[in-house]
Amino acid sequence: MVFPKASKSTPALNRGIVNTLNASYQNKSSIAKMWGVAHKCPLFLKKMAKKAGDKGKRRVRGNRALSSHTIKALASGATANAVALIEAEAAMLRNDTEKESSSYPVLPSVGRAAASLFETALIAYIQEAFSSAVELTGVIGKHKKVTARSMQVATDALNARIARATGMVPERVVATLPTRKPRAKKAAAPAKEECA
Repeated sequence: MVFPKASKSTPALNRGIVNTLNASYQNKSSIAKMWGVAHKCPLFLKKMAKKAGDKGKRRVRGNRALSSHTIKALASGATANAVALIEAEAAMLRNDTEKESSSYPVLPSVGRAAASLFETALIAYIQEAFSSAVELTGVIGKHKKVTARSMQVATDALNARIARATGMVPERVVATLPTRKPRAKKAAAPAKEECA
């Protein structure tokens, strides 16, 4: 859907949102164009070994971190999770909907731009986790190499940091309850003396 800029006839109260939608649309289009030609960038290409029949032609191939099958499997899993959430919400609201076909589940298409963005995010995530694990190993000083345990601790810390940064609510909420003041005891009545 195309979002044009606000014109002079656009009401003043709507110009802000119309121009924001236009800017968002232009950003999305520019990013798609940029990643559409990224597969030709030398950063994403790798030289291939020369074969006997090659006549000086430079052969290159894509330098991919993940195979197409892996990316499709991850996209399929994410889509299955989204579909399950939508179906559960529809059932809770008692809507008359059709369930996803078990024979032909939803498989979204993943373009080159999306695959490149996904690989970039995954590589950055792994680099950050490994960097934290190296620092942790150096601080502890027990091992020279990164162990599975230090990598797990670093990954858990990274996941918590991402959750704090992207979540709508804080990771944990500390509830403070008002302290009850102890009731003042009634003054004990003086004992009556018995008369003899």
